[in-house]
Amino acid sequence: MPLVRFEVRNEYGLGQGELYREGNREEDSKAVLDGVAVAGLVGILRQLGDLAEFAAEVFHGLQERVMSTASRSHKLMVRVQSIEAALPPLEKAVLAQTSHIHFAYTPGSEWHPCIQNEQNHFIYNDLPQFIMDSYEECRDPPRLHLLDKFDTGGPGSCLKRYSDPSYFRRVSGNVTEPDAEKLPKDKRPKKSKKKRSSQRNGDVAHYALMSNHSGSLPLQLVMGRPLLLIRLLQLTRR
Repeated sequence: MPLVRFEVRNEYGLGQGELYREGNREEDSKAVLDGVAVAGLVGILRQLGDLAEFAAEVFHGLQERVMSTASRSHKLMVRVQSIEAALPPLEKAVLAQTSHIHFAYTPGSEWHPCIQNEQNHFIYNDLPQFIMDSYEECRDPPRLHLLDKFDTGGPGSCLKRYSDPSYFRRVSGNVTEPDAEKLPKDKRPKKSKKKRSSQRNGDVAHYALMSNHSGSLPLQLVMGRPLLLIRLLQLTRR
């Protein structure tokens, strides 16, 4: 953390110069010196006031933090004392056992004399202020309204875009349809191959069904398909 240098003004510049300038320097020099001393004292008091304001800015909230830290340390001491008070009965119960091998296989809640299930012995809700500030800042939703000026949807569109699923689906659907129309013809999905493959599978099933009844197929249909030929031979031999 860099140190902040505070410039203190001159005490005689802060004092009232009229206290010693209006006097007659030749006739009453003692009164002039007294006026200069009083002006210096006034300037010193104003310097102390400036330093007090600067210290208030630097150490703002320090007393509250010290009090909260003292409260947390006192609560922590009370919890440690309660833990120390709970340890002797546990130690007696452990030492009273003749065999300690079963401790490795049985949970401690079965042989503990006075079990008290508690959590957060050292962590409570009294967190430091700088941690609570980070929690408070993250509690609210992000400030997406600052991005509305960059969106054509108008005010509140950015928050809807990231929080409303129906708005997201509607906008994304409207965007994808024109994009699909703008695609070149060579990049569009080709449906002819799927139709041909389905027709081919239908022809194979049709000829396989005919082979079960007739037992023969035209030679030109099976010459280029070894797997189909083997399958048809197996069907004809049954």
